[in-house]
Amino acid sequence: MPRRVHLHVGAPKSGTTYLQSRLHANRRELHRHGISYPHGPLGDQRVHYWAALEATETDHGVAPERVRGAWSRLLRQVRAARGDVLLSHEVLAKATEAQAGRVLKDLESTGAQIHLVFTVRDLARELSGAWQETLKFGGRRPFARFLASAREGNSAFMEGFDPIRVLTVWGERLPAEQIHVVTAPPAGGPPDLLWHRFLEAIDVRPEWVPHEAVRANESVGIAEAHLLRRINRRLGEEARRGGRYSPLIDGLVVGRALGPRTSERITLGPADHPWVLERSQAWVDWLRDRGVEVHGDLEDLLPAAPADDWTDPDEPMPGQVASAAVDVIAALLDELHDRPVTPVQRARHVWARLRR
Repeated sequence: MPRRVHLHVGAPKSGTTYLQSRLHANRRELHRHGISYPHGPLGDQRVHYWAALEATETDHGVAPERVRGAWSRLLRQVRAARGDVLLSHEVLAKATEAQAGRVLKDLESTGAQIHLVFTVRDLARELSGAWQETLKFGGRRPFARFLASAREGNSAFMEGFDPIRVLTVWGERLPAEQIHVVTAPPAGGPPDLLWHRFLEAIDVRPEWVPHEAVRANESVGIAEAHLLRRINRRLGEEARRGGRYSPLIDGLVVGRALGPRTSERITLGPADHPWVLERSQAWVDWLRDRGVEVHGDLEDLLPAAPADDWTDPDEPMPGQVASAAVDVIAALLDELHDRPVTPVQRARHVWARLRR
């Protein structure tokens, strides 16, 4: 029977991919200290993702056989654990009250004490990251339209960003000392600071987990965002989650070609800063009043003012977009050149990917 379950429910775009990758890289070290981070065959950590999809009834185009029964399979690992258990996926942030209630009821049935963990970054950076995420999966809207939708409450991402909504849904039945809010440090801070704040929240000592993350969510700049929108318009539904081109866009176009480029970053401008600051301040005030355990500084959630030389991400920049397109073509040619052509080469290629 587990002693404690640390349930990390988001928020999206708050460093979750980095944290999950680093937990996964240290899963054996965690196990030696009596802490379980569940995984599937060959160390597949997508079991958290599939379980979150089922628990929240979310369709990301994943094969139904992966999702069906995923929460029950994960719960069996929780029941079999001794000591602490870590569960983590940001899809859980969008859960309804009924969905969260079912998950908590199942976890409480194990006899474990539940600790809720919510990582959060300042809203300006979360919105910038969220728009980029939509572009990775077929989105075509300009940045201004995306922000207007978020301001009016019509953006699905906003449900997961809002700590008042998420912590009310997930934490209403929990005492304040079992609700942990981890604030992401401002841009330019020490690279390990978020990780150390997260470890403090889950009661893990840094020396227990020495390995670095093997992946993080790639971000793109303004020129790359323009290119992705044009690609998505051309490919239509096949670029969206579940479409045949979606894995190539996320993994190859963004991961290999566009993510490593150093171009001008996407940030909020003067027109949107006031409402984002006002909403962020309301969240900070609510968190202080709620009395949750804060790991970091709530002031980190207040967005920085836009730069004087801010560039509108919706402004055309054909030269830079063309340069990004050439990099994508080069990455695609490399992929075609390296693609296995014989059955033996294909088998070796698949095995190498599985081992990674």
